[in-house]
Amino acid sequence: MKAKLLKSKQKNSTVSLFSKEYKDCLLSAKHGLERESVRVDEKAFFSQTPHPKSLGSSLTHPLIKTDFAEAQIEYATNIHKTIPDAIMELTELHAFTAKNLGKEYLWPFSMPPVLPKENKIEVGQYGTSNEGRKKTIYRNGLGHRYGKKMQTISGVHYNVSFDTCMLSVVSEKRFQKPLTKETKSQIYFDTIRNFYRISPALLYLFGSSSLTDATFIDSPIALKNLQKLDSKTLNAPHSTTLRLSNIGYTSKVQGKYPISVNSLKEYASDMCQVVSKTYAPYKKFNTKPTNQLNDFVLQLENEYYSLVRPKQVPKGEERVVDALMERGVEYLELRLLDLDPFSAIGVEETRLYFLHMVLLYCMLNESPKADAIEMANWRKNQELTTWFGRKPETKVFLFGKEIFLRDMVHQLFVDLQPIADLLDDNDASGPFSRAWETQWEKWDDPSFLGATMSELDLKIHKTSFREFGLALAKSHKAELLQIGLSPNRIKYYEDLSEQSIYEQKKIETLEGSHLKKNQKPIQIKPLNLCSEV
Repeated sequence: MKAKLLKSKQKNSTVSLFSKEYKDCLLSAKHGLERESVRVDEKAFFSQTPHPKSLGSSLTHPLIKTDFAEAQIEYATNIHKTIPDAIMELTELHAFTAKNLGKEYLWPFSMPPVLPKENKIEVGQYGTSNEGRKKTIYRNGLGHRYGKKMQTISGVHYNVSFDTCMLSVVSEKRFQKPLTKETKSQIYFDTIRNFYRISPALLYLFGSSSLTDATFIDSPIALKNLQKLDSKTLNAPHSTTLRLSNIGYTSKVQGKYPISVNSLKEYASDMCQVVSKTYAPYKKFNTKPTNQLNDFVLQLENEYYSLVRPKQVPKGEERVVDALMERGVEYLELRLLDLDPFSAIGVEETRLYFLHMVLLYCMLNESPKADAIEMANWRKNQELTTWFGRKPETKVFLFGKEIFLRDMVHQLFVDLQPIADLLDDNDASGPFSRAWETQWEKWDDPSFLGATMSELDLKIHKTSFREFGLALAKSHKAELLQIGLSPNRIKYYEDLSEQSIYEQKKIETLEGSHLKKNQKPIQIKPLNLCSEV
């Protein structure tokens, strides 16, 4: 390909912002990380033990929680001004956890370990408070709708917000007006559309989940594109990320209700419909009030599966979309990263620097509105790339035209190289240039792709997915135990755990919920916006 992937022909194109004059603004951003991981025992079996008390309350701890399952730890760092600072905090959280896991380990892959039967997978337990019960019931609903096994898949989320200096200049150039809540939100939605357009390249580069344990698959239909490597291991030989394929975090039901990302108003309007519209097949789960929060297409906004989400921090019991409508988009949550199985913390910083560049590229180029056909092509692209991304002849859609996926990946590198040079002052040893080079190696030699490397390891060591995963998990734990947290940092994390347990008990005592045997059904606050959009 010779033409750039994204368009930059508009009169007030912001491509001119890629200059030394705006370098400081380009570099200014806030970064946060979330990492999910399943706890396993010494045989790589999905843990049947409760969330460790030494890690605090999964309801009220600010940094260490649980995701879908009780055995699925989720870390959420604070917001940091630099990527290395975010990585450092995530590393400390892992090091503290390693010291408190006893004989258990954190599973290194996105696809789950050896799984028990569905009824033996316990969803997250958050106590007897209204909020705690709501969280558990919500997870019960997810289990009924999509299956508990699918929900045990784990990943990394990278949260990014751009500095006001950057957004203000874009607002002036693109909309000819100072930065407002409305123009800020529109800039982020413009970025989201371009992110979806080039997402096949990112799924190709960061996919690391072409293997799964045989216990994950129940349906013969799901075996269609999978091969048996041994009695315990299944492999999709051309896959990049099973985690984001149709046997992973996708939903045919949700696919019937596409959510527009053309603007905040359209996004909110579409979201309003799916969180207030009954979906008849889900009525069958209404036999118990604890089975699901409601029988709507989505119980809550967070149930919507997407590669990137516009985000705003809710206040109190405020609904997610109400927060967006009230204060606009504050940051983007990138959700397409598989766990890096070769990293003790599931992600390494060159990926984050690369994604930072990608977001700048998406933000500072023209982003035409997406119609229903283009959005359908995004879903097709995801399915093609997740299952067949490593086949050289695989094609994807870009602005309605079919192109080879490898051509898209190559052109993305061509388009990003000047950005890396600018941000690093043409220093090849700078973080953005190193990130570019690390990913370029995967295009130049596909044996460096995460999925391929895992497959090669299994072949070389003549081992199964579960045995290889456990070996990695043990190695990562040993590495984390060698990290010398200072006494002050250890006490800091211990205090957070103790305080969180106290906070949960305090909430339950104030509500009197710890004394109630027959509690009333959970009431979900309706969306304010539904009467406005």
